Amino acid sequence: MVGRDPREAERLARLLPLRLSLAELPSRALPQLAAADAVLLEDRAWPSAEDGALCELRALTQSRRLALVLSRWPGQTGGAGGVPVVERPYRADEVLDAVRLAMMRRKRR
Repeated sequence: MVGRDPREAERLARLLPLRLSLAELPSRALPQLAAADAVLLEDRAWPSAEDGALCELRALTQSRRLALVLSRWPGQTGGAGGVPVVERPYRADEVLDAVRLAMMRRKRR
């Protein structure tokens, strides 16, 4: 999970039967991505210093080496570009469904 809210990550870790790591910034998540199957990315205006890391995340997603799910607050809109989106606060079934969908897309190379 890439986002600023550690309480949300703790809650998600309790809800899901998955291993979960938290990184506050996309650049801090990059070293962990080699072992990751999926990333839940907070969909927000990241600082411009994170542009390079966000580009790398997009490239990994487009090459289907990484499954990406975007996380938004209710009412937020933006260009998801075919990426599954879940709303916060998270419901376990919605996150699991979104991760499954992202993983299926990842495997269809």
